[in-house]
Amino acid sequence: MGGRPMVSIREILFPTDLSPEADRAFEHVRFLADRFAASVTLYHVSEVPDHHFAHWAFAHGHEIWGHAEKLARECLERRAESLTVSHRVIVERMSSAPRGVVETIRALQPDLTVMATHGREGLAHALLGSVTERVVQRSFRPILCVREPDHGGALPYRKIVVPTDLSLASRLAFPIAALFARTFGSEVVGVHVVRPTSLATLSGIPPTDLPVIPTEASLWSFLQADFDGIEVVAQVHEGNVWDQICHTARIEKADLIVMSTRGHDSLADRIVGSNAERVVRHAPCPVLVA
Repeated sequence: MGGRPMVSIREILFPTDLSPEADRAFEHVRFLADRFAASVTLYHVSEVPDHHFAHWAFAHGHEIWGHAEKLARECLERRAESLTVSHRVIVERMSSAPRGVVETIRALQPDLTVMATHGREGLAHALLGSVTERVVQRSFRPILCVREPDHGGALPYRKIVVPTDLSLASRLAFPIAALFARTFGSEVVGVHVVRPTSLATLSGIPPTDLPVIPTEASLWSFLQADFDGIEVVAQVHEGNVWDQICHTARIEKADLIVMSTRGHDSLADRIVGSNAERVVRHAPCPVLVA
């Protein structure tokens, strides 16, 4: 085991908007809680207008939101009855669901947060994003973003794709990826994506900062310190980073992608979203961002 970072999952946070997608994400919560004997906190934000419309919180509005909170709590308590581990239900009234989830993560410091992702596209995404993506951006704790794989059920995570840009930052996701792989006997597909050669290089202008392209053998060796004893396949691809990660997951019929939010992001990444955020948005399976 040497100096391998030790991780464990003892507490799981499940933020839910009570949607059908969240119901499916709860299956992952129940499965993981049973396997790791982890306690579960079921959390819901009853969103109310912000402080500019404070009158909603009083008089008739107060009764409406109080009734909504009561119904949400009853729904979560019924759902929690299927759990075999210790659990609790928290329902809060706030003006922002993403802020409520982030503040709860920072307060509780759960080992894993499990959320459904609705995968908004187009203008709706540009204007609003998704609650899950905004939590991923701000929480800095492991988040399992659940959508069912294109090929069917993800459980019990038989094949895991682990992208890396070979930086130390990208390695931050390795310990929890290895924990899942060892726990569920998963095969790990390690993926490194080389960005395409620039147009300047193709036009004959001398290159100034060409990327070093690793061999699949060197990538395999890079992964071994964290994934020794686990079946690992190494793949090196060229192209758009997030697109190649999603393509690999689709071709491999992966049940899970595990990746870090940090690494070598370009200015374009900072403008339109990191590779991790775009993988969460487009992946054909659940994504665990660590």
